[in-house]
Amino acid sequence: MPTESTRSLLDAAAEVVSRVRYCWLVTQSRDGAGSARPMGRILPDRAEGSWTVRFVTDRRSHKAAAIEHSPDVELIFQDDAREAFVALGGNARLLTNPVRIRELWKRAYDVYFPTEDDRANAIFVEVEMLLMRLWIRGVTPEPFGLQPVVLRCDSHGDWQEP
Repeated sequence: MPTESTRSLLDAAAEVVSRVRYCWLVTQSRDGAGSARPMGRILPDRAEGSWTVRFVTDRRSHKAAAIEHSPDVELIFQDDAREAFVALGGNARLLTNPVRIRELWKRAYDVYFPTEDDRANAIFVEVEMLLMRLWIRGVTPEPFGLQPVVLRCDSHGDWQEP
C-alpha cells in the first residue's frame, strides 16, 4: 500500500501526464542507440487503476520494429511552464489482435490511417509503467532539479520509493 507521500507524488505525476499533450517515446535500436520521437498518447484509464499508456502506430514503422527488438521504453513528459518533468519507464508490447484494435479504435485515428491498407496496419503500443523519475517544482524536494524522486512499481502493482 502506497504511503501518503507516495500517493501525493503519484497524483502530481498523473496531473503532469494529463496536462501534457505529447511526450517523447524513447526506444532502443538494434545497434543499441537510443531513438526518441514525439508521440501523441492515449491517457491511462484511471478506472484501470494502473499506469498503462497507449499509442496508436503503424506496424510497418521503425518504432514498432524497435519495440519488437527491445520492449524496454521510456516516456518523457515536460511541462516547462510549471517546471514539471516526468520520465516513465516500462515494458511495451504491440497490440495486434484485430478485435482489441477495434475496441480501442476511435474515428479520430482515421486521419493518420486514411486508406484501408493503412488501417489494416494500425496497431497499438501499450506500455506498462514500472519506474518513475520525477522532477516537479513544489512537489519534489529542493534543491529542485538536482536529483529526481524515483518510484518503482512492485510485483503487486504498488508504487514505492526505494
